[in-house]
Amino acid sequence: MDLRKISYFLAVAEHGGFTRAAEAVFVSQPALSLAVKKLEHELGVQLFQRIGHDVRLTPAGAALVGPARQIQRDVETARAAVADVAGLRSGSLSLCSLPTLAANPLAELVGRFRRSHPRVVVDLAAPETSDELLALVRSGAAEIGLTESISLPDGLVAHDLLTQRLLIIFPPGTPRRRPGIAMGELERIPFIAAPTGTSSRRLLEEAFGAAGITPQIAVVTAQRDAILPLVLAGAGAALVPETLADEAVRLGAAIARPDPAITRHVVLTHRRGPLAPAAQRFLDEAAP
Repeated sequence: MDLRKISYFLAVAEHGGFTRAAEAVFVSQPALSLAVKKLEHELGVQLFQRIGHDVRLTPAGAALVGPARQIQRDVETARAAVADVAGLRSGSLSLCSLPTLAANPLAELVGRFRRSHPRVVVDLAAPETSDELLALVRSGAAEIGLTESISLPDGLVAHDLLTQRLLIIFPPGTPRRRPGIAMGELERIPFIAAPTGTSSRRLLEEAFGAAGITPQIAVVTAQRDAILPLVLAGAGAALVPETLADEAVRLGAAIARPDPAITRHVVLTHRRGPLAPAAQRFLDEAAP
């Protein structure tokens, strides 16, 4: 079982077909198909079901995806270990982050890392929920995840990064409110919120629930970049990180601090065990 066959297998699994996979890895389709058949022969199992033009993973194929990704990661770790001796002059780093943490603090962390290691290519994924993020990290598709502090599945470890405060922003022209506002006073205020299952939606519902009320959701959007424009356009209020609230104020929105305060603890998480040099350097610089 060599790395080339593993790479071709993963390409077919990720692209859902031999033609698209061959284009992605820049080989002919017959060569790719032959390599996959040889891998199936070596393992003694069928990895794909070929039904017409459709290609689907068999149970054995699905079971191989995680270990195959880890093989690729281990090879990358070995290659990067050599580059690390030369000061990370090459290599790659795969990260994932909750969308509401991408602008802050992830952008600053990546910017700092890239300034120190300009030849390392950083790949950023943006899963919608914490569960999706943890699945990326567990599978090896991402080396490090930036998420809220939650109960982690076995095999993952977390490093504390910061505590983020969330504030409420209101459309321009909203009567000036006291600096702090009780959630009970917001029962009739329409809110713009992320979809159910996301971190920010959970925090909003928990804050209202603690006050014995239910938020009035007026707009649901998975487009985090749309939340501030929607508030500025008068569509409703929103619960946002403090950095976004600062920007909202500059653009004319009103602001209030929920009482009691709403915070979330942000962590970096990765698989237990040694990291590739680039990932270890990112972790050391982000959470010393």
